[in-house]
Amino acid sequence: MSEKNIHEEPAWLTKDYVEKKLRTYFKEDSLQLKKLGVEPATAKGDNYASVMTRINVKYTTKDSKDTQAATFLLKTTFADKDPAANLLADYGVYTREMDIYEQILPHLAKMVRNEIGESRKMFAATVDVDRERDSIIFEDLSLEHYKVACRIKKLDLEHTHLVLEKLASFHAAGAVLAERNPGIFEKNYDRGFFNKHVRGYQPIMRNLLEALSRSLELNQDLKERYQKKIDRLVENIMDYGERSTSANPGDFLTLAHGDLWTTNVMFQYDGKDRPSNAILIDFQFSVWNSPAIDLHYFFSTSIQDNLRWKHQPELVQFYYYKLVESLKKLKFSRHIPSLFEFQLQFQARAFYAVFSSLIFEPCMLYTGKEEASIAQGLSPSESGIRFRDSVYHADHIKEKMVFTLPFLDQLGLLDEL
Repeated sequence: MSEKNIHEEPAWLTKDYVEKKLRTYFKEDSLQLKKLGVEPATAKGDNYASVMTRINVKYTTKDSKDTQAATFLLKTTFADKDPAANLLADYGVYTREMDIYEQILPHLAKMVRNEIGESRKMFAATVDVDRERDSIIFEDLSLEHYKVACRIKKLDLEHTHLVLEKLASFHAAGAVLAERNPGIFEKNYDRGFFNKHVRGYQPIMRNLLEALSRSLELNQDLKERYQKKIDRLVENIMDYGERSTSANPGDFLTLAHGDLWTTNVMFQYDGKDRPSNAILIDFQFSVWNSPAIDLHYFFSTSIQDNLRWKHQPELVQFYYYKLVESLKKLKFSRHIPSLFEFQLQFQARAFYAVFSSLIFEPCMLYTGKEEASIAQGLSPSESGIRFRDSVYHADHIKEKMVFTLPFLDQLGLLDEL
C-alpha cells in the first residue's frame, strides 16, 4: 500500500536507456528516440507498494519518416532510504513480480486464449524486465481506453461479475500450469502478507489496529462491544493471519493474485459505458494459496457495501461455476471441489476478511491531507500517529465501522481463534 509529494524519476531513466529497450521490444535497430518525457502515473492513495511513472516518447524508424508517439509505464521500487524498500524486499515482491511477468503470465495468457477460449486481453504486455534495477516497463493500457474504477465508490455488480470471471480464468490457468510444470511455484511464492518467514507487516497492522481502537472512544456503543476484541487482535493478528493462509488437506490451491483490490484492476468500456473487459495488474504479492484469499480480500476492499453484506455467498457461487468451467476446459486432472466443499474452504479463510476490512480498506479509502505511505504506517512519530488516527477518524470510515464490526463479529472473527 507509497505516495510521495514529489515524484522523482530514476536517474538511470535516460533517452539512451529507453531507446535501447524500445529497439529490443519493437525488434527495430533503426529506432531513434527523439523525445522522452516522464510524469507520475498514479494519484495519491492509489499505490502503496511501488512507484509508477508514465514514459512519453517520440521516435522514428527507417521504415517510417514520420515521428511516432507512444506511452509506456515504468514500475520501480522505492528509494533505498524509504522504509518501504526494505520491508517489501523481505517479502520478495520485486523478484516475484519480475518472475511472473517473464515466466508465468505469458503461459497463462496463452492457456486462457487457446484453451479456455477467452479472446479478450488478460494482462498488460511486458516491454522490458530489468532485474539490475528492479524495474518493469509495460504497455500503457490507457491507450486502449482502460482505466481504473473509483476506489471510493467501489464496484457495482456488473463490474464485480466481470472481475470474478477473469479471476476464475486466472486461478484455473495457474492451477493447471502447476500441474503441467511441477515445482514452478515452489520458489518465492509463499510470502503473502501472512507467511511463516517474515512478519514485516506486523508493526503496521498493530499500529493501525491501535488507531482503530482509539477511534472507538468516539462511539460509546462500539467501544463497549468491540474495543477489547480489537485490542486482543493487536497481539494476535499475525498468528491468526498465518492460520488463515495455511493449507488444509484437500484444499484447492492455485496462484492467487494476493492484492486484488480496485486499483489493481483496469476496465475497458463499450459504447454504452458498460464494462467489457477487465485486466489484472500488480502481481507483487501473488502467492501459492487458496483462491479464497483473493475473494475475501476483493470483497472486503472493492465491492459496494450492499453486495458485500447481502450477496457474498451468491458471488462465491458465481465465481465457483466460472472456475469449474475453466478447469474443465483446461483438462485439470485433480479433484475439483464441489460447491459445498469450496464454500467451506471460503469460510475457513474468513479471517482474511478481518485484516482486509479493518486495516487495509480504511487506508485504501483514505482521502485525508496526511502523507499516506508504508513509512507512515510504521513510524512512531507524531506524523505517523496523526496519519493513522486520521484514517479512522474520517466520517466515511466511522460510518462504515458501524456495519463492518458487527458483520465480522457475528461470524466469530473478532473472538479468540
